[in-house]
Amino acid sequence: MFDSIKNSNDELNDACLVGIIKTLKIMKEVKLEGDNLNDIDFDEIIELRRRDMVDPSLLECFIEASKEHLK
Repeated sequence: MFDSIKNSNDELNDACLVGIIKTLKIMKEVKLEGDNLNDIDFDEIIELRRRDMVDPSLLECFIEASKEHLK
């Protein structure tokens, strides 16, 4: 029973981290367009959040799904 709760919590944590990473990538794009976002090192923050994920493959799935959606 506790294993399923832990897995659910891990999945929820990863889903939240994917959302955070997606948001940071959007902010990075805004910065690249010339807006100043207080000199944040987005690549470092994205990498740190990716490392926090229990299953980083979820991020790659999300990125691939986003690419397909934009086609």
